[in-house]
Amino acid sequence: MEVLKEIKSKIEQNKEEKRTKLLENAYELFETKGFKKTSIQDIVDKAGVAKGTFYLYFKNKEDIRNHLVAEKSNNLFKRAIDALKTQDIDQFDEQIIFVINHVIDDLQNDNEILSFINRDLSLGFYSHEISKIFDDNALGLYDLFVEGVKTVNKGIENVDIVFFMIVELIGTTCYHCLHEQIPCDMETYKPYLYKAIRAIIHSA
Repeated sequence: MEVLKEIKSKIEQNKEEKRTKLLENAYELFETKGFKKTSIQDIVDKAGVAKGTFYLYFKNKEDIRNHLVAEKSNNLFKRAIDALKTQDIDQFDEQIIFVINHVIDDLQNDNEILSFINRDLSLGFYSHEISKIFDDNALGLYDLFVEGVKTVNKGIENVDIVFFMIVELIGTTCYHCLHEQIPCDMETYKPYLYKAIRAIIHSA
């Protein structure tokens, strides 16, 4: 039995290594060649695996990009949640603003990640297939939001919709401000964004 367990463990480890290799090389190619100009054949050639291996893990090129966007955006929120744990912030509104500000600052300091994620921060929370790869801590923002918003606004009708609205608001508007400075630069925009988020939380 122990031998069988060891063999199974090595097989699982090998599968995970191949998947990771595909993700890492796809990300590098998307960044250097661009998404449209990168083919699945390019990805498997660079990863050093057979083309059939790709389809064991991903449906198509869009699928592997979605997994990458989800992982990158989710890591941004996870780092922000970890940073929040080191702060002494009791008020729910301010906890959410702290997390959002941390994510924005990370994006501001890493144009590569900003360009890659584009407007798709919500992918990390709303793709059923992608969410299976996350551990419980990675989805900490959603848990924080659900518990906190109930204490602030007990009459809220649909927490999921409100959460979606806020994440989409961050992803879309911050992309324009950070990447294109439309309608203004990020620091000018932040007070308006945070005021809107507070209003959504209290009045949804």
